[in-house]
Amino acid sequence: MPVVELEPGRFGSAPHPSSGPWTATESDGYWRACLRAGGLAGVDPIVPGSWFVATDALTSQDALVTVLRAHLGDSAPADDEVGALSGGLALVDDGEVLLLPACCGDLSDLENWRTAAHRSTESPEVLWIGHPWLMAWYDAPMLHIREESEHGIPAQPRELVVKPEILQRAVRLAVQELDVFSERVASALRHIPGVIDARATARILVGRRAS
Repeated sequence: MPVVELEPGRFGSAPHPSSGPWTATESDGYWRACLRAGGLAGVDPIVPGSWFVATDALTSQDALVTVLRAHLGDSAPADDEVGALSGGLALVDDGEVLLLPACCGDLSDLENWRTAAHRSTESPEVLWIGHPWLMAWYDAPMLHIREESEHGIPAQPRELVVKPEILQRAVRLAVQELDVFSERVASALRHIPGVIDARATARILVGRRAS
């Protein structure tokens, strides 16, 4: 599932919850308050307490303009200075979110998932989703995906096993969703000064620069 990370501090400010580790409820309340302060309301994270919103939930043009301004500023830079939107791909099974993108992940990480889905070697290789990253390898007939721990996070790394053809199909569906999302982004970009080619810039923002 393609998801965009809406970092609360980019939108507005709100009182922090109590000191110490925040609960999912506290984190969710803070996130929503910051987004509302920046004029963005009516969006929900795919997991309570996270900052990730599914791209197919960002259908409002006003909401997209707000998200894009937080990413680009009030005037879009040249395309060679534009990066993909923060976030990436969440791994979901029957409605249950198994994996979320990690720090510094973005929508262009779709290509890393595509490569992993077609992996045919038993030697583990990095599947970059941000850090901490994943390792992926093929042990016929299944694809193995293992979390890596960085500075003790996650405390108990997991290993997931999936049929390659299922992940390949999921990647194809994600591509279709990002192509649809790209059109909505292009429409929203026409409301931001400095955009010369809205469709080309949108393709970069949704991580589909090379396609």
